[in-house]
Amino acid sequence: ISFTANITFKKADSLRMVARDIPTERLLLETDAPFLAPQAMRGSRNEPAYITHLAGEWSRLLDLSKEDVARITSHNANSLFKLKLDESSKIAYEIRDSLYLNITNRCSNSCYFCVRNQTSFVKGHNLKIDREPSTQDIIKAVDSAKKFKEIVFCGYGEPTLRLDMIKEVAGAFKKEGMAKVRVVTNGQGDLINSRPIATELAGLVDRVSVSLNTDTPELYDKYCKSEFGRAAYPAIISFIKDCVRNKIEVEITFLDLPGVDLKKCENIAEELKGKFRSRSLGEVG
Repeated sequence: ISFTANITFKKADSLRMVARDIPTERLLLETDAPFLAPQAMRGSRNEPAYITHLAGEWSRLLDLSKEDVARITSHNANSLFKLKLDESSKIAYEIRDSLYLNITNRCSNSCYFCVRNQTSFVKGHNLKIDREPSTQDIIKAVDSAKKFKEIVFCGYGEPTLRLDMIKEVAGAFKKEGMAKVRVVTNGQGDLINSRPIATELAGLVDRVSVSLNTDTPELYDKYCKSEFGRAAYPAIISFIKDCVRNKIEVEITFLDLPGVDLKKCENIAEELKGKFRSRSLGEVG
């Protein structure tokens, strides 16, 4: 789906409202040159080069950087028109003002809604790695972590499957006085590593984003299908509590899945002293 430069017009608020609901994975950019020049160039002939005005508008609408918009739409065009662009997999990739580290494709969950069931791309980045990177691979892939707001262990799998790497790499960044460190996790690290891990993360990880997803263990088991079965949900709760005790900032994310009561989810987050965030299906990155 593409929108021309009319999306930049002053009175195009209704069009922009529609545009915000378009999945980024379906978005293309086009100027419709020589017609309908963008707002900043009204009255002149529209030119292909004015596509930068569209990228800027989409950046504002989607809360992404211009670079994100360019990369996402280039990938979409490549998929649609078979342009044969180089889209090699990445172990370090940028989204907005954060640097994400893709350290494994393995996961202890088999969530039916996982992006891995549809594509290996997130925000235009190919995350399906051929092998798990070493610590040196990761450090080498990071040109300068200082320019980023935060370093995020996330990627295509569950990062706590490689707990030692998280500690080693985060420790190296902290030693150099680099950006804050966040881990995006399903919260099953205690079960994965057969021990409580929050104390090991303390001082190295500033923040964790934990995907609790649902308000009941039954719904979690139904939707997320952990290899640990019904033991997963209470273990995630325990991990969150341990992180709070160890002064690690906690964000708890939930999904608008059928049967999930987001108000109850908000109460759960409040009781656990974590920051509540709801997400929509298909919203990744």
